[in-house]
Amino acid sequence: MRPAVKWLATRMPCTLIGIAVMSSSSLSIVTAQAPGRAALSPPVNHEVGRIEEVITAEDKGYRYMGYVLSWRPMRIVVTGSADQPHAVGGNLEMVVYRSEANGHRVLRFETNSTAPNEDVADPDSANSSASITQGTAQIEDTISADSDGYRFVGYFATWHDKRIFVADPHSDSVRAAGETINFRVFRTGGTSPRLSFSL
Repeated sequence: MRPAVKWLATRMPCTLIGIAVMSSSSLSIVTAQAPGRAALSPPVNHEVGRIEEVITAEDKGYRYMGYVLSWRPMRIVVTGSADQPHAVGGNLEMVVYRSEANGHRVLRFETNSTAPNEDVADPDSANSSASITQGTAQIEDTISADSDGYRFVGYFATWHDKRIFVADPHSDSVRAAGETINFRVFRTGGTSPRLSFSL
């Protein structure tokens, strides 16, 4: 039997390698797809929430507009464009993103009208600009929503005598009302200057 084994190994090396690669690929595909089958929702999908409250703020010509929505049936906050306002009681279409950041499963929401990178200046526009400053405020209320193991966290606070919502991009541990938070204030835009807030 030894000569036969040796003959197969020398005459069919490509076949053996091909089988090994196929087996490895098949195994990796099964491993990658297994978590996907367990998920209840896709990483990105379009949904609708009902507007419970509209939050607005303005500073030096920059405007913030946020919508407190009832969604599944939790409360979330979505930032929208001040140029395209929506009224309380209406429905708001949004995109729901499920991703991972620093080991945390994060929920993120954007309105369909929100620019893909609203916190980044457009280098091709002469009127585009962006700046980041620091803000400090006490937490007045907390929002935390969980869906399929992914979490959305943020805080209501008063900044420059205006009610705002500060999002936690990592949706880490939930802080309590009364705690002081330091956050970033983004001023972006050209034709439509915007304010946004993030830890």
